[in-house]
Amino acid sequence: MLVQTPLNDELAVVHLGSGLASAYCTKLLVDGGAVAVWVEGPEGDPLRRRSASGANIDPQIGGPLFQFLAASTQSIVVDPAGEGACAALWNLLERADVVIWSPGSPITDVEAFAPARIRARCPHAVVVAITNFGLGMPDRPAAEFTLQAMSGGWASRGRADREPLAAGGDHGDWAVGIFGASGALAAWRRAQATGVGELVDVSILDALHLTQPFFAPTFEIGAGRPYRAVRSPAVPLNHPTRDGYVGFQITTGQQWLDFCILVEQPDWAEDKTLSRFETRAKRGDELTAIIDAWTSQRTTAEVVELATLFRLPVAPIHDGKSIGEFEQVVARGWRSTNPVTGVAQPAPPYIIEGDIGARVPGASPRLGAHDGTVLPARERSPSAGGKPHDLPFEGVRILDFTAFWAGPIITHFFAMFGADVIHVESIQRPDGIRAATLRHDMSEGWWEASPFFAGTNTNKRGLTLDMGQAEARELVLKLVAQSDVLVENFSSRVMQNWGLTYEKLREINPRLIMVRASGFGNSGPWKDHVAYATTVEQASGLSWVTGFADDRPEITGGACDPIAGSHAAFALMLALAARDRTGNGMLVETPQFTTGFNISAEQLIEYSAHGVVLGRNGNRSWVHAPQGAYRAVDWDPPYDGMSRDDWVAISVTSDAEWKALCATIGAAALAADPGLSTPKGRMECHDVIDQQIAEWVRPQRADDAVAALLAAGVPAARFQPLAGLHAIPEVVARGLYEEVDQPVLGRVPIIGYPAKFEFGPYRLHRSPAPMLGQHNAEILTELLGLSEDDVTRLEAAAIIGTRPRMGIAW
Repeated sequence: MLVQTPLNDELAVVHLGSGLASAYCTKLLVDGGAVAVWVEGPEGDPLRRRSASGANIDPQIGGPLFQFLAASTQSIVVDPAGEGACAALWNLLERADVVIWSPGSPITDVEAFAPARIRARCPHAVVVAITNFGLGMPDRPAAEFTLQAMSGGWASRGRADREPLAAGGDHGDWAVGIFGASGALAAWRRAQATGVGELVDVSILDALHLTQPFFAPTFEIGAGRPYRAVRSPAVPLNHPTRDGYVGFQITTGQQWLDFCILVEQPDWAEDKTLSRFETRAKRGDELTAIIDAWTSQRTTAEVVELATLFRLPVAPIHDGKSIGEFEQVVARGWRSTNPVTGVAQPAPPYIIEGDIGARVPGASPRLGAHDGTVLPARERSPSAGGKPHDLPFEGVRILDFTAFWAGPIITHFFAMFGADVIHVESIQRPDGIRAATLRHDMSEGWWEASPFFAGTNTNKRGLTLDMGQAEARELVLKLVAQSDVLVENFSSRVMQNWGLTYEKLREINPRLIMVRASGFGNSGPWKDHVAYATTVEQASGLSWVTGFADDRPEITGGACDPIAGSHAAFALMLALAARDRTGNGMLVETPQFTTGFNISAEQLIEYSAHGVVLGRNGNRSWVHAPQGAYRAVDWDPPYDGMSRDDWVAISVTSDAEWKALCATIGAAALAADPGLSTPKGRMECHDVIDQQIAEWVRPQRADDAVAALLAAGVPAARFQPLAGLHAIPEVVARGLYEEVDQPVLGRVPIIGYPAKFEFGPYRLHRSPAPMLGQHNAEILTELLGLSEDDVTRLEAAAIIGTRPRMGIAW
């Protein structure tokens, strides 16, 4: 059977930039079926020379990571100083549908090829610009590590007795790629309707604010206090076994009770204070030592098997070697092979059933292999009558059977950009994130006091249906007949138990797109395993590279939820594009695990290519140096209840920045040492360099040290506390957080989207998250034609309702 890609070569992309973020953005589009040309300077994209393990790389061919990211693309070399080069590049750009732009290449550093210039000359094209702070923002030196420091995610990692800790593996650069790709498809969808392209302005800092601090500003203003005041790991979390590490994520009260039985500590179950995260964290050293002793007596497989019997969220902590051998990866075919080198790499993160599927990755191009070629001339479709300010997904209706964070964020993107999203819960089992309430006393309205529910569900309509009752299921089938999409992120058995299989839904509505987003997928040996974001991080390799080399693995802090949800939203856009062409619905599977697997791809790739298991390196980089966290003068008084210690993040990513750093800190001897003139040499002497940087930073206030370094051109930032995160100048200027009037929390800031669209929407949160069952009558009467008496009867039968029928411990 011939399998078509969702985009079917109908989207022409020009990659005009440098770095992981733009490369991953382009790869996602190419895997979806776009045709892409990679424009490089005479020396090639620096990614060609990248090897996290320090292997020798032929820059003409490119290393294994480049080969993964640039698969199935073409390469042309443009020297901006060369005669006729600019004319040839404009000829290419004028035939593109989407241009992916990022600074730092010989081409994008030329003013003639600034995003605004490209937009003016190519009015039909979507130009996606990926920058540190967004276009038009003050140009200050920055790197992925310093942007993490400005995003607050470090407050949920590590321990208070050590320096703040970043998420490992260039986490932020990978994360922002998905927002660039999603922005490109949403804008292209609008361009197809209007005949007019637009500028999509993507900020890496904004992406980190969305994926790292878990709605800390919404919590802070709603609660009147900062979120997570002390760095301390959850208990339990990651623990040593006889042959590695195993990870847990104990969230509910029942899970804690079952965990106590698992580790043979029944006394813990009787201590009601230990049911709370905060109490367990305060006794962290004591409890962790006991858990370590229990897990260390068993193999990882034994612990996983035992914990699974209790339905606990548990996973092996995989590294670059073991991830490729993970039984779920093998069973589902999620590990692919580079067609030229034979190096193992992750398959695309989504699976579409039927005759539509992701592109089978091809070879990556040699540098300049396609010089002289251009994109074919295209007959552009006339405007479909849309206006530029029409939202891209107006007219699309989505049934949202999701909960917690990873699921609701899938549909939240579409709700912000015009879709009618109906969030379905029940009074018997509301969305579980409502339990993360600010009203711990269970007073009236506690189920509406969750800052986290408020943050992922704006613009949606709320419907409650008790799916355990046949009449509720019949109502769902009637809604399916009027909908375009159904999204669910339950464990694999739930929809089956309700009789809502894709086969049945397709009979009712052949155009329906169903998106399934469980933790480990809906088939294979791990299909029934319970998973949260942390479980996915532990299993996919992200946890393995986060932490200090002399300590256990850490977690990123839940970032896999928004990253997984954003990948699923992207896959849904691909499915909509395919349906627009074919008229047919389809089943799309986007397991959380596969998204984590993709953004930790470098680990599998380096092991397969060079036999090197990349590991935890604290705050240091795999490819440049120095980089780290350095303590400054402590806060006095403490900052709004946060920790007293204050830190500076510094990341040197070039030889020029190294010289500037040495001059700033007065390290003439370091600057003169020829052994430190390369990143490799500096990485080998990192301890010596760190000592001198630390001595320079320690007597200063963090802001003063940062100001001196920025003035010299060195990427630096203060580790921004969670308190006041929404008020830092960089996000205020972007308008990243919008104030929303929530009926119970009051007026709270809610984060927007990491991309600003030229034609809007200029306000993303047009209505607050729905209260439980808020739109029951509206949906049932207007869409299904029920009478008021019918609605009253359904409420009396508890099929619908507006008040939960159970306590907080579900």
